[in-house]
Amino acid sequence: MKTDQPRILVDVHERKGGVPALLEELGARVESTALPAGDYAVGVDTLVERKRVLDLHSAVVKGHFWPQLGKLKAGCAFPYLLVEGTDLDRGPLSVNAVRGVCLAAIDNGVALLRTDQQRDSALWLHRLAVRCQRSELPAERPAYAQRPKRLDAETPEALLASVPGISTAGARALLARFGSVAAIVAANPAQWLEVPGIGPERVNALAAAFGVGGSP
Repeated sequence: MKTDQPRILVDVHERKGGVPALLEELGARVESTALPAGDYAVGVDTLVERKRVLDLHSAVVKGHFWPQLGKLKAGCAFPYLLVEGTDLDRGPLSVNAVRGVCLAAIDNGVALLRTDQQRDSALWLHRLAVRCQRSELPAERPAYAQRPKRLDAETPEALLASVPGISTAGARALLARFGSVAAIVAANPAQWLEVPGIGPERVNALAAAFGVGGSP
């Protein structure tokens, strides 16, 4: 396959949107599948989470954003967050909060792409796919089935420490108790409260970030 006609896997939830059709217009081979993380697999080890600005605000407010970011990082070696929309402040988060979220994603090793509308998003995704697949050997397994590479120990610690109210020491204590960000997300507030240094206020901070109930 020519590198200017890349294969891009699109999560089933994105298939009805306008971006996949635009990718096909650009010459990409677009295939719909259930991705375990992210919305677009543009390379063997590269995933992209696409969020419109209002979706980004909503995901943070509802506590869905950080678990999604954790899954994205665990699913590949090269994660990207694509934020689409002309006005980053179109949503309930304050101007500082939404920019803090973007910076926290970058600090945690997630590259940030800013686009103004769907065609711009499609152009970025297509170019990223061409770039990734130009340097890859033919893969026997699809990108979404690729086993993720080992993450540095500091990565999950930094991800947790980016949750408002959770310090680096608190993040280390949580990881020491549960072993991974995924296990922390799967636990309940009563279990978090058992971790030394994690009191009710920090439990509530985790609950807000992960979209679950607060202190028992």
